[in-house]
Amino acid sequence: MDSSDGRVLVLIVVATVVFFIGRRYQRTVDAWGGRGKAIKTAADAKDRIPAAKAAAWAAIRGMVGAGLVALILFAIVANAIRYG
Repeated sequence: MDSSDGRVLVLIVVATVVFFIGRRYQRTVDAWGGRGKAIKTAADAKDRIPAAKAAAWAAIRGMVGAGLVALILFAIVANAIRYG
């Protein structure tokens, strides 16, 4: 490879390899940074789970209470129509 074409070809191959290695390195750095953010987000979410669970159960109890009130009102109205 004494000709200039051979040297240009080697230069292109080396540049291509360096480019792909640089892209792989950048992806690795980005993935590592994303992993740290994901761990922090998961830890923050873990701390909010008990409050969300309590709110969900409170909503269920409220819905059951509203259903019972509606059932009682329906029974009162039905009795009023039947004996009215």
